Amino acid sequence: MKCIAWSGFRGLMIAFVMAAVIFTSPVSAEEAIATALDVSEADDYLGIWNVKIEVMGNEFELILTLSDVRGKTGATLDSAQQAEPLAIPVISKTDDAGLELSGELKFGESFSLDIIINIVKDGENLGGQIVDKGGLFKADLVGTPMTQEDVDGVQGRRPDPTEARLNLDGKKIRIGFADLSMETSDWDQFQKLGDGDVYTFTLSRATKMYTDMDMVFGDTIVKTQNVAKDYPGVYSLWLKKVGDGWSLVFNEQPDIWGTRYDAKFDAVEVPLTSSKTDGDPQTKFLMELDKSGDDAATLIVRWGNQEWSAPFSIQAGEQTAG
Repeated sequence: MKCIAWSGFRGLMIAFVMAAVIFTSPVSAEEAIATALDVSEADDYLGIWNVKIEVMGNEFELILTLSDVRGKTGATLDSAQQAEPLAIPVISKTDDAGLELSGELKFGESFSLDIIINIVKDGENLGGQIVDKGGLFKADLVGTPMTQEDVDGVQGRRPDPTEARLNLDGKKIRIGFADLSMETSDWDQFQKLGDGDVYTFTLSRATKMYTDMDMVFGDTIVKTQNVAKDYPGVYSLWLKKVGDGWSLVFNEQPDIWGTRYDAKFDAVEVPLTSSKTDGDPQTKFLMELDKSGDDAATLIVRWGNQEWSAPFSIQAGEQTAG
């Protein structure tokens, strides 16, 4: 009985983890990034693949896209249930002329999975495995080519991400944030902030911003391409109490949990105009990007009966990839 119970529990854990691996993504989407592998080493694998795996009798489908990113190989992993693709940071060639794709998937503060996806050409299709390095699961995979039309059909059914988006003169800003409720302990913690405190929270990853352009807040510039040339600027955003007012901190650690703010990675700090609102409170944390001209907009944060805002303009410059 003990063995049967453990087997059932382990099976449930595997099913849960696989659902998390496939269907959970960071708050903000990622695009393919250039890895160390030259694209010439992955020519046979470039394109879009419908990857199917079976775990504990359940079949899951992924969309694996391999692409040329400035002469290097990039890849994203996607599914119908994700808000947007998830970038794969490490790709290498294997001895059997296949590819190994690996990365860390984080769930909360203390739980993460190191996964490896091994693929090899099997005629016009793919074969291989997806493996958790911790030994929780191993599943064979089969990949078949997909068209962009097939992908568009999947993406058309996906849930809307919790994001603020803006397009100014052909350049884009995206801010992914958690719609934290006023009914949570994070709201209670927010009420206790004192002078100099930065608001950190336990129920989500940090707010994450991508920008194709330099954002100019008065005399302060939030730079694009802060991570790499020809790649959008990427930051985490943090509310900070300053005396009787507030500011917004742009930090260069974008992929962290909401409790892991580290001031030594701060890039710039922008003052916010704060005001009280009338009527019903905004029960869930909300960020907006309100366009006010061809080259100007306002970043707005709302929660409860409080509103914060900061107008900005864009600085002329060459558009980045992304």
